[in-house]
Amino acid sequence: MSLNNKHTQPSAVKKPKIGDFNKLMPKPERIRIISISNQKGGCGKTTSAINIAAGLASLGQRVLLVDLDSQCNATTGLGIELHDVEKSIFDLLVEPKKTSIEDVILETQYENLHIAPGSIELSEFESRMSGEIGRENRLKKALLPLSELYDFILLDTPPSLGLLSINALNASQEVLIALQAHPFAFDGLRLLLETISLIQEELNPNLKIAGLMITMYDARTKISREIVDKVSIMPELEGLIFKTHIRQNIRIAEAAKARKSILNFDPTCTGAIDYKRLSIEICAQNSPSKATLETTTNPSKG
Repeated sequence: MSLNNKHTQPSAVKKPKIGDFNKLMPKPERIRIISISNQKGGCGKTTSAINIAAGLASLGQRVLLVDLDSQCNATTGLGIELHDVEKSIFDLLVEPKKTSIEDVILETQYENLHIAPGSIELSEFESRMSGEIGRENRLKKALLPLSELYDFILLDTPPSLGLLSINALNASQEVLIALQAHPFAFDGLRLLLETISLIQEELNPNLKIAGLMITMYDARTKISREIVDKVSIMPELEGLIFKTHIRQNIRIAEAAKARKSILNFDPTCTGAIDYKRLSIEICAQNSPSKATLETTTNPSKG
């Protein structure tokens, strides 16, 4: 498949590497499609989607990030101007006979990282699909041609449990839960877990939880430590809490403002270090017997 050349750099110009490390991780035996989910906004879900995608790409993985949020922050966060987008994921989902996946996918400024851009029209998806048979399968069918082209497809879902999120969970093999270290975010976790269970029962029995990541973590506060303790004893999440927590770091917000990955914006800051480590943890799941995690103490818990 030849991708849309818009937003690509000239062939004579080498794309920048993401981050400051050259460690390559084993590739998965087959493509991993992962929804990054939480029904609560403001939990760092989209920021994490961007930086995990960048982190995986820096580890030699071929990554596609799909922006399913009508706010389109994953799209703009990778430097894509919305007015330059000719076809978005919305066009593919609503009119699959008129739009191909090849029409939608764009290269980003980073090596190994592509994006299927979002659109503000995604806010109309549910109403446009009203009465359509098989509407919960639209995304699953759209991603089928990509099984040999990528190692990871990451789905940045809306901050709600509507039809787009259902499409994402139905199309995924895994779901990565983003949880802000805040009591309100914890209160909504149970609803998300119930939704995942319902999707497993009714639509996608192979869906599993890849892990739960704690965002906006501050080890100095009792609240952050209590949230980690609470999720760690939940039976549904036993053994599924990522060791790396994403610490509060103003440089992450500054990177978002600059429309760059934190790994490229400031590769030595705590935010970049945390996302690098989290990406290594995710890659280690590709081949647990071969992957070796760093044995040094994880500063994100300190």
